Amino acid sequence: MNFSKDYISFGTKIIENFRDKNYKSYKQLLEYSQSMTLEEYDNIHKNPNIDKKIQENVDNSFKFLNSLNKFQTEQLNKLVLKTLDDTAFFFLREIEEGLIINESIGLTYKGKEISNIYNEFLSGTFFGEYFLWAENYSLYGKVLD
Repeated sequence: MNFSKDYISFGTKIIENFRDKNYKSYKQLLEYSQSMTLEEYDNIHKNPNIDKKIQENVDNSFKFLNSLNKFQTEQLNKLVLKTLDDTAFFFLREIEEGLIINESIGLTYKGKEISNIYNEFLSGTFFGEYFLWAENYSLYGKVLD
């Protein structure tokens, strides 16, 4: 099926902002945490202006991610991606249900009512379409089961 530019653009924006940007950020943190030893990390100068609780959280995240073996890293990757997908799915389902019972604040894209591309949805729903958008537009592949 040929999709309109608005359909493709909307699906791409949803995937970029719910999934890909967040997962990329997580992967960068993971790669950084696994790029050096704890001793090397401890020797890095820390910014004294950062709140102690924030620095403690950063340090603990580093230590946790640094300690993972290959299996644990693979499982965490799947869990993070599934959490991002679940968040998008539940949010889009809430929008969908709001539109159906007319309790929505409205949804527009590029200044047009979303109904202009709604008729292109193969799944018939926002949340169902998310699976197709992930498969077609995500840098990280389809939604995991």
